[in-house]
Amino acid sequence: MSRDLSLGAFRNTSLSLFTDLYELTMAQAYWQAGVTAQACFSLFVRRLPTDRGYLLFSGLEDMLDALSGMRFSDDDIVFLRSLGLFDEDFLDYLRCLRFGGCVRALREASIFFANEPVLEVTAPVIEAQIVETLLLNQFNVQTMLATKAARW
Repeated sequence: MSRDLSLGAFRNTSLSLFTDLYELTMAQAYWQAGVTAQACFSLFVRRLPTDRGYLLFSGLEDMLDALSGMRFSDDDIVFLRSLGLFDEDFLDYLRCLRFGGCVRALREASIFFANEPVLEVTAPVIEAQIVETLLLNQFNVQTMLATKAARW
C-alpha cells in the first residue's frame, strides 16, 4: 500500500510548514536540550541588485498576519510525523505553539539600502527558528515586486 506523503496530500496545511526542515530539526534540538532563551534576528539585504540604488520595503502586514496566525494544524502534525524525524512529545509541543515574540520593522513602503535592518524579531529561540524562512520569503517576494513596481 503506497501513501502520498507530499505536502499536497494534506488539505489543511498551514503557513507554519513554510519553513526549512533544518529549522524544524534545530527547533527540536533546542526543545530536547531545554533551551528557552530569547533570540533576536534582523532581516536585511547584504547588497542591492546591480541595477538598483534602493529597495522598497513591502509585505509587513502579511508577515504580521502569518506570525499572529502561526499554528501547526492536525495535517501539519501528520505530515511531520510521517517523516519519522520528530519525537511525539515535540509534535505535541508544536501543536500548541503560538508566536509570542515581538517585531520591530520599517514602515510599509519605506525606502531602504544595503545592510540596513528592515525587520527585527525577538522571540523564544524555537519560535524565532521556525518563522525565519517564512518571513524571509514573504519579505523577498513582496519587496522585489514593490521595488519593481515603483520603478516602472
